[in-house]
Amino acid sequence: MTTTTPDAATTVGTPLSRAAQLATGCCLLVAGLTNGLAQYLGHLAMPDLADFSAQIRWGVDHPGIHVAEQTALLVSMLVMPLGLLGLATLTRWASPRLTALGIVLTLWGMWGFHNVVALGYAAGTVGPGAIGTEAAVALNDGYLDHTGTVLTALLPHLVGSFLGVLLLAVAGLRGRSLPRVPLLLLVAFLVWDFLLPSTGLLEPHLLLAVSLGWLGAHVLLLAPSEWRKPGSGRLQA
Repeated sequence: MTTTTPDAATTVGTPLSRAAQLATGCCLLVAGLTNGLAQYLGHLAMPDLADFSAQIRWGVDHPGIHVAEQTALLVSMLVMPLGLLGLATLTRWASPRLTALGIVLTLWGMWGFHNVVALGYAAGTVGPGAIGTEAAVALNDGYLDHTGTVLTALLPHLVGSFLGVLLLAVAGLRGRSLPRVPLLLLVAFLVWDFLLPSTGLLEPHLLLAVSLGWLGAHVLLLAPSEWRKPGSGRLQA
């Protein structure tokens, strides 16, 4: 006889599970828009700039685009870590150790990324009006030579974000609860963004926008029982 075997976790002890699922899906969707899509549209709207200091100078004459992109990035730093943390609740079933290491590195990296974005907003968005454009550029350049900002912003982001999100994506690929294509797009984004240059209309953050949006929609549409424990509500002989 074929019967349904619910897991105990699907009936007791998880009163906020559905809320966590919806929050994870929404955070991933918003992160895709405010980080991936915002940076991709910014790339299309801006000329080919050498670095962020050049963007500061350009942004003085084009404040609408510059401020919109930088503000969107600030918003993304609220939702992206929460979305990735939520994904770990799914990847942990197939790869608990890989997920544990990945989420620790990811949260360390997101802390560094938050500091990178906040420091960039202070220098590039607030700075020109408060201390002058060239002083703001000098402040931004000074971050790269300051040990404190290297240790609390650049190093965590470059190491933690890359390795942590990569491990989470690999953990997701080893399981069956997440679709493979957006996870592969996420891996491609990491390799492209951290190691390879952009070319014309092709820019890696478009992959990030599609990947996070796809994963967010998948989580929102996932059956609650599959969110609590993948496979717990399937039919067994």
